[in-house]
Amino acid sequence: MGCDAMNGEQHAAISEMLIETAKVLARNPRTGLAAGELVWGAAFHACGAADRHPDAQHRQPRTRRELTQVIDRLLVNRQTRRYLLDGLNTVQRRLHNHFYAGQLSDNELAEHIEIGIAFSKRLLQIAKQL
Repeated sequence: MGCDAMNGEQHAAISEMLIETAKVLARNPRTGLAAGELVWGAAFHACGAADRHPDAQHRQPRTRRELTQVIDRLLVNRQTRRYLLDGLNTVQRRLHNHFYAGQLSDNELAEHIEIGIAFSKRLLQIAKQL
């Protein structure tokens, strides 16, 4: 990736922008699908913001497994880690998969968007404390 890799602050800024955009889109059921996918992007970038691996700038997380490893490396208590892992699971398995499979009702989608936004914001809070 070289010099073009993002740093934690850039990931955080992108995540915050995606969260705000998703909030607007989530207000309308016709744009909920896009909002859900933006929340997946926000979660992905929030993980990038929290990644404090020594080579973080050069090894951007790409897979769900790598995102899980970022969360596993965080210096947080067991309850917070469980919350973060559950949040990652929700946004990936519900929101990201819904984008392709359309398995959620409008109400379920709205609920999972809220969960994903809360998860992403919590991860950004942790990243700012690092």
